[in-house]
Amino acid sequence: MKRIAFLLAWLAFLHLHLRAKPNALFIAIDDLNDWVGCMKGHPQAKTPHIDRLAERGMLFTNAHCQGPICGPSRASLLSGFYPHSTGIYQQPGGKAMEKDEKFFHGRMIPHYFSSHGYHAWGVGKIAHGYSDRKLFDSYGGKFSGSGPKPPNGKRFNYYPPDIPYTGTQTDWGAFPERDEDMTDYKVADWAVERLGRKSDKPFFLGVGFVRPHVPFYAPQKWLDLFPLEKIELPPVLADDLLDVPETSRRMHDLPKYPKLDFLRKNDDEQFRRCVRAYLACITFVDHQVGRVLDALDQGPHAEDTVVILFSDHGYHIGEKDRVSKHSLWEESTRVPLIVAPAKSQGSEFGDAGRKCSRPVGLIDLYPTLLEMCGLPPNPSNEGKSLVPLLRNPPDDWRFAVLTTYARENHALRSERFRYMRMEDGTEEFYDHKDDPQEWRNLAGDKRHAKTIKRFRKALPKRDAPYHPSVRSAPTNAWFKEHLARNGLE
Repeated sequence: MKRIAFLLAWLAFLHLHLRAKPNALFIAIDDLNDWVGCMKGHPQAKTPHIDRLAERGMLFTNAHCQGPICGPSRASLLSGFYPHSTGIYQQPGGKAMEKDEKFFHGRMIPHYFSSHGYHAWGVGKIAHGYSDRKLFDSYGGKFSGSGPKPPNGKRFNYYPPDIPYTGTQTDWGAFPERDEDMTDYKVADWAVERLGRKSDKPFFLGVGFVRPHVPFYAPQKWLDLFPLEKIELPPVLADDLLDVPETSRRMHDLPKYPKLDFLRKNDDEQFRRCVRAYLACITFVDHQVGRVLDALDQGPHAEDTVVILFSDHGYHIGEKDRVSKHSLWEESTRVPLIVAPAKSQGSEFGDAGRKCSRPVGLIDLYPTLLEMCGLPPNPSNEGKSLVPLLRNPPDDWRFAVLTTYARENHALRSERFRYMRMEDGTEEFYDHKDDPQEWRNLAGDKRHAKTIKRFRKALPKRDAPYHPSVRSAPTNAWFKEHLARNGLE
């Protein structure tokens, strides 16, 4: 029996490694929370194209970023290293990442595919703090970035207060008039053209969409899909922060971002406008995703392309008194994540249309893509391949997945619980079985003492100092103090 089992395993290995390598389509979306039809995060979400991709593969319903802002999240998922290993806890800038050959330069996902015989193509926003032109063999550009924006700094609904902290592009409204003027439309155009080409070798194609990143601007026709008077608001609690530690309140404070008192004036007028615009931006970007998926299905690579779609982090729309990311709470860390095998792989990676609630992270994308494309594993990857979950969820999967926001401030999310520990040792603990909105901090509840102890043991044993690329750009008074304590003035 052992000889038969060995023979079957060897034949499976040969089948995987001797056939033509599949392509990889890597779709990144910026600032998208769970307001996606298949995730049921908002009852009015309209995302038919993301939903149909979920029907082709597996939807991970408990996926989390490793950093709840763009730079740290993308540095982690692209390199395969956690923030507490690299020291990129806040937004990176300058050229330091490009000079760092230990973690980043030449070591990120597109680099690995390129070094193993693939074309590495990219367009739109994939990296942050590292040049996309140095990430790919061929790069299509960012076009107007998070724009276009009205001339002369015009805003429609939100005007940030004049205080001495880093700013925000937060605003919402109808702009511009045409889809064709939007960055994501141009990104989709470039990807569609590439997917229509035949290729002399397999390719990795990164497609980075910026909406629904602020400003929440989209042409009027997308807002018209969501009549203002019918908008349903997310559940919020006015005094939600009363039971969290002072350090958490100070760390998470965002003075330049919209708060509930602004949103709820005049019978929730701006709250409805904000929710409407965010939903509209999601539907707009979903349409661009659909254009890319259609091009794949109608082109020469329809059968042999693995597709992964994800958001770099989540987003609060009113919850926890904020419209932003920048937090260790659920709305900010949880992301959509869909893994769809190539059609030619059949049921090799399990049946289509399934969901998985095990705790996974964007840190897992690197090893997952390598295994699905038949490439040798990268031994430096700190994440886990999701292939075992695609095939048949094992009993010994990780207990919880880690997110870090500023050095020595961590959240761990298991299937049921969220645990948070700040740098001064203060804690938060939430039971998602009874409290999915995280309204009740149970850190002091003795009934959960054993579980909390298990979370404490799962925290990183060492937190690297801040990486040289991290900029000193405090978002609030706490961050100004924290960055100074860590040598960033």
